[in-house]
Order: sequence, then structure tokens, then C-alpha cells
Amino acid sequence: MREWIGQFKYRGNEKYGSLLGEIMNRAYQAMRYEFASLKHSRFKRSLWSVDVVTCVPVSEKRLTERGFNQARILAEEIARRNNLPFLSLLARPQDTGKQSFKSKKERMNTMNNAFSVHPNMTNLLKSFILKAESQCVTKDKLSVTVLLVDDIYTTGSTLQACARVLREKALEQGIHLTIFCLTLARS
Repeated sequence: MREWIGQFKYRGNEKYGSLLGEIMNRAYQAMRYEFASLKHSRFKRSLWSVDVVTCVPVSEKRLTERGFNQARILAEEIARRNNLPFLSLLARPQDTGKQSFKSKKERMNTMNNAFSVHPNMTNLLKSFILKAESQCVTKDKLSVTVLLVDDIYTTGSTLQACARVLREKALEQGIHLTIFCLTLARS
């Protein structure tokens, strides 16, 4: 797995995207199966009923270096294989450097303000909600379940920072987000 991820992420072999996407899709399907019988009491539906798939963004510098965002490719694979919409909801306005060389404390400090929501995030979510049959409304709030995808989980600081930014902005707009995270590997 380490070699495949290295080939995909660092050596630009995008052909690994489909294979790694299939591996992630199987994990996604297993989670759907596992949570199928567990209903969220407020929403009266499965805890793992995902409405939208998104991903951890990369900075413009990293995108230029690699030529692609590996997390986006994986997220789009899951979305495509499950007929779910992929929405780019996050931005990474600053380059935070390579996280693999940082300690847990350094990663957490770096990630604190590294992300922002996509400028059009609220409109994207609201237009999705208006079209979605699976939308839930609870206590006058619109509710959306988001699957946040990344390639590698190390300390969780990246996913936590992304989820925090998404949730805060959505709440400002009266949207309740339930966010699940899925990664290809854990280091």
C-alpha cells in the first residue's frame, strides 16, 4: 500500500487513482453496511447516509507541483461509483508545507487556520439541498451528510481542521452538517 500511495501521490502516477479509489469504495461500502441498521434518532435515517462527497484540498503550490489533488481523485471515484454528487467545498489558501516531516504538535498548529470554505460553498450546498430527495429538515435547519475524503490519516489534524471550517460556515447559514471522514491509509 505504501508503494502504491507513493507512486500515486509523489511520482504522479495517476493511473493508481482508479485502483486506490476501488479500495476506498470497498471501505465505504463496508461502512454503509455496518451502519445500515443504526438510525440517527433526530434524522430517522442511517448514520452513514451520505449526501455529498468532498475532499481535503491542496494548496496552489502543491497542485502545481503534482498536477493533481490525490484526495480529489479518490473522492471523485467514490462519488462516481455510488452516484453521489462531488462538491468542492474547501480551499487551502496557503501552503502549509509537507506535513509528513512535522511532529503532531507542529501539524496541529499548522492546520489551525490552513483551510477556508470555497467561496461558493453555501450556494453549492443550498442548490444541492433543493434538488436532493434525501434531504432532512430538523428544527427548521437543513441537514446534509458530507463524506470528507483524504489519502492518509496521521494525526487527524487535517480532517479536524477541515470539518471545523465546514461546520462553522454551514451553521452560519442555517445548515446542519454531519461529517464523516474516510482515508485510504493510516500512517
